[in-house]
Amino acid sequence: MSDEGEPLIIAPKGDLVLDVAQEEDSQRFSYRVDSKTLQQNSRYFENLLSDRFSEGQRLSAALEALKLSEHSNIADATIDVLPHISIVNVGRVALLKASSVENLVADFLRSIHGFDLAVINPPVANLANLAVVADRFDAVACVSKYVERRKYLQVVDAKSKGRPSPTLTEERVRQKLLIGLLFDHPPWVTKYAKHMIMRDSVQWRPGVEENHTQALWWDIPNGVEDEMIQRREYILETINSLQAHFLKLYTSGERQCKLGYDTSLQCDSFQLGEMVRFFHKIDTVRLQGKIYDNTEPTYYLGDIDRLLMSLRQCSNYQVDANHSHCGLRSRLLPLVDLIQNQLSLDNGSLDIGICADCWNHHRSEYAWSLAKRPVLWTHPRSLTGNRTLANGFSRKGHQRTPSSCLSKHVAVRDLFMAVERHWTARDVF
Repeated sequence: MSDEGEPLIIAPKGDLVLDVAQEEDSQRFSYRVDSKTLQQNSRYFENLLSDRFSEGQRLSAALEALKLSEHSNIADATIDVLPHISIVNVGRVALLKASSVENLVADFLRSIHGFDLAVINPPVANLANLAVVADRFDAVACVSKYVERRKYLQVVDAKSKGRPSPTLTEERVRQKLLIGLLFDHPPWVTKYAKHMIMRDSVQWRPGVEENHTQALWWDIPNGVEDEMIQRREYILETINSLQAHFLKLYTSGERQCKLGYDTSLQCDSFQLGEMVRFFHKIDTVRLQGKIYDNTEPTYYLGDIDRLLMSLRQCSNYQVDANHSHCGLRSRLLPLVDLIQNQLSLDNGSLDIGICADCWNHHRSEYAWSLAKRPVLWTHPRSLTGNRTLANGFSRKGHQRTPSSCLSKHVAVRDLFMAVERHWTARDVF
């Protein structure tokens, strides 16, 4: 028996006492458990309690000795005669008090024994910590099935349904993403990965170093953290290419105004000036000399929806009444719409959020971080004879992938990952 207090009884007829601490010198908590249940539901305990390890050898010897003693019926044996095994480190959890460790480990052990948790409908923070512990002890499959049977995640969604959408903290978003990922709840994986990609993260800011003392959700495992970072960077590059496209058109010397008036040249000059002024005003372009430039590259930090909203504020400038449709606005907004259709948090698009099924079963074909960048993406309405795939995106030179879900994702991925994009706005609109 631990000198920290009476053990918690998880399995009343259990044959083993676990002494658990988060660190070597921290408070220990003891739990009566069933060793066979642990082995059946946790690969960590399956290995630890096998005869390949000293803990398993000691357990077998102790149980054999009990059977030969006056405590031959182990189910009726008192805790003080049962074998003990010490466990240190329950995973990268976020806990404030020692008692929280005690309750968390108890809930983890209850779940793999199939018993009720301490709280009937645990909140998101509890479930996130439970997922971390399940991952630490390689019992995710068992605890995931348990959580699904109890409908805990559906209860969380039901409580928020019909209420005004709260402003979620980044930590809560990350907790839900980790839960969705580890407990096999695809809607949360897609929704909250998309939220992270669109909203940005304090973890992705320049100069932020990895901190392995933080809870696991601050560094989403299984390659998902890096995938979200990569997707955001490609999306920002795509939006920036829109701005670069129009600046290139109007500085190329090629006539953009097609009215054929004597004022067409003045129209082009006027539009270029207004365009530069607008982009500078919304802080999406920097005027910088190239004679001597020591400026470090900077990236947009913040909400991508807000960035697109800024682009939509472009006025329909005109040099005179005859040039009412020559401005940037009429040519830019349809392309902003095209991009935003894939990005809006209000729609159910899976294409920039992570599709859990494709991530788990088709990652080599699906992941943006593993894909080769297409050389060219061309606006579908300007294509002649090329196949157009899901959502109207062309993948010239690529074969259609076998899964319709994967095909849709890959088609959209090609837009955002292309090395070069031909927006061809003036030919389309």
